[in-house]
Amino acid sequence: MQHIRVEHRGPVLVITLSRGKANAINAAMLDELHDAVGRARTDESVRALAIVSASAKIFSAGFDLGEVFGYGDEAMATVFGRLMDFCEELRQLPKPVVAGVSGHAIAGGAIVALACDFRVLAEGDYGFAINEVDLGLVLPRVAMGWLSEPFGPFARQVVLGGTPLSPARAHAVGLAAELAPADTVGERAVAMASTLARKPPQAYAAFKAAFNGPRLDEASRAEAVAEFMRSWSGAESRACRDALARSMRK
Repeated sequence: MQHIRVEHRGPVLVITLSRGKANAINAAMLDELHDAVGRARTDESVRALAIVSASAKIFSAGFDLGEVFGYGDEAMATVFGRLMDFCEELRQLPKPVVAGVSGHAIAGGAIVALACDFRVLAEGDYGFAINEVDLGLVLPRVAMGWLSEPFGPFARQVVLGGTPLSPARAHAVGLAAELAPADTVGERAVAMASTLARKPPQAYAAFKAAFNGPRLDEASRAEAVAEFMRSWSGAESRACRDALARSMRK
């Protein structure tokens, strides 16, 4: 695979994000991630999944802005739907899923980490942020529901303010199960996944399903994509994206 690495470590399937410096998400990377999670679902030897980064400074910066800013509405709707599908696959996978967040997790990158059951965050000075508001973008209500449990009472501050949480703050509010030195985050995530892999699988799957609720149906998925695209296509978001694009060219 071009954008991720996939390997077995005992009962854990490890997905390593390895797309450039920022692990920026595009359609091709999402295809590879879907394939890897499908492998985790069907391979009975896989008892848990860990998602980590090849970089000690960043987990994922979210969508590849240089690429998606050039998308037409149809292409953007497709790639946003694929991101939602991937997060839903993680949430509905009847096996433990642990994210090793070694650095910045921004927008779509943070949402991927939040779709996992547990998160190990690196110690240090970086941000975990849902900053779509700063681009005039509106997350669909179903995705907002995904944020309510891990962020709890801090969801309003994080989403409306677009304010990054420090690792220490993320740990204090319960978003991070563990903090670890940046160069050990991947190994700690795999170790946590290995421990969870020893849980009785049917009981774990049943409790996870009870927490996450039923799988997103086609009608709800379509409405969620339409909600996002109404903001993406609107004048406010276009103006915000144009301003950001100009700043990126300087």
